[in-house]
Amino acid sequence: MATIERTAYLRFSEVLAPRELEACYTPLADELEWARRSTPGERPRLGLLVLLKVFQQLHYFPSLDSIPAPIVDHVRAVADIGDAVQFGYDTASSPTLFRHYAAVCAYLDVKPYYGTDATRSPRVRRTRRH
Repeated sequence: MATIERTAYLRFSEVLAPRELEACYTPLADELEWARRSTPGERPRLGLLVLLKVFQQLHYFPSLDSIPAPIVDHVRAVADIGDAVQFGYDTASSPTLFRHYAAVCAYLDVKPYYGTDATRSPRVRRTRRH
């Protein structure tokens, strides 16, 4: 079995330096505006922005509990969301998390590559990167 360092999936750094947080996880002005227009309150806006920035770095959605607190805190500060607002989703009674997954993919123009789409075109689909 391959070690975790040799897997194909990108991972979060063990230690997130302030420079890395600034360069990789700072929401841009247009992203902040998009999240503000897309969500009704601060908690969903925080969740949406964290999912967006994490997906842009990892190219997949990790489990929510694996997202380091410094990333959430950095996004919260840049988005001017109060410390009392918690990051998380109530997946038992709300489909918001899955709507946010779809919204992030639509915003980044990420298309699934499976089924008949995968057999039609040998070209790799490109995604918009920030």
